[in-house]
Amino acid sequence: MKFPEHFFEEIINYAPNGIIIMDKDRTIYYMNESAKLICGWKIGDSVPYCSYCQQREIEEGENRCILAVEDPVPFFHSHMAVYSGIEEEFEMSLKKMNSNNEDYYILVLRSPVENEISKKAKFNELLVQETMLAQEAERRKIARELHDHIGQSVYSIFLGLEGIKPYVNNKTYESHLSKMITGMEKTLNDIKCLSKILRSETVDHLGLKDALYEAVQDWEELYKIDIQFIMDTKINDCFEREKELHFFRIIQEGVNNAVRHGKATSISIHIKSSNQYIYFHIHDNGVGFDVKTKKSNGLGLKHMYERSKMLGGAIKWISKKGGPTKVEGFVSIYKNEGDSEYESADC
Repeated sequence: MKFPEHFFEEIINYAPNGIIIMDKDRTIYYMNESAKLICGWKIGDSVPYCSYCQQREIEEGENRCILAVEDPVPFFHSHMAVYSGIEEEFEMSLKKMNSNNEDYYILVLRSPVENEISKKAKFNELLVQETMLAQEAERRKIARELHDHIGQSVYSIFLGLEGIKPYVNNKTYESHLSKMITGMEKTLNDIKCLSKILRSETVDHLGLKDALYEAVQDWEELYKIDIQFIMDTKINDCFEREKELHFFRIIQEGVNNAVRHGKATSISIHIKSSNQYIYFHIHDNGVGFDVKTKKSNGLGLKHMYERSKMLGGAIKWISKKGGPTKVEGFVSIYKNEGDSEYESADC
């Protein structure tokens, strides 16, 4: 049995999700009735970019839409301007089609709904959050052990070697002793840097912004790399202390991955805010990686993803073998007590 074509059009119009067909310039060719009710746009209008894509830092020739890039995410939560600029939150998906050698995009919009699956996801997020808090407690414990015990023991050995230095007259032993003292001095500096990386007190004492500036200096010294760091935002007091720490760890893990796995020698970090979001962009000159394989196996990437979700945001890796690698994402800024919180966006 063959259905008449107008049946399919009626089915599409009956669909609760907004369905829009647009060209590569985002000009609307078709809209179903749900899309018209949801957005208030008309055929011939240009579909605006969502609030996240408007802030993306893109390379020359790269599509600004996060759903239209190579290896796109299957769906995306963000805000989009509708009805004379009012922003609404949507879950969006995009499918590229080709007709008569022309590219078209099918954009599907739907309002986020809470069901048993989303409740289970929230429970899992809480479980992950508790796990990460336990990890932070363990980091602090290890940092104290490094500083109070191992660091003090190494320092005692260093002082002992310095103490016997005047009594060594043999040239060969003098050379060995000098190398040992230099090695101990380097070890002390490494312990100091590692302790600062592990512990979270820097964020607690300095605030997120100053902690990041100090951390960049530590990373340059520890990893022997060049880091260009730009922060176009008054980031302090945006989060609770716990959330500040999660954001700090996202940036820290991004740098760690670039150096240890990507063998990068140069990294640029750009952080800026717009409306209710803080956007971050980490770009390195490393050897790159296969995103699909690494995302399923990489523990560090999973931690970055989970922390971004906990902060009501999203994160994406754009890379290939041979490099470079770009990490981009955003987190939601929560208002101070007494103000309403912005809706979170999730990928």
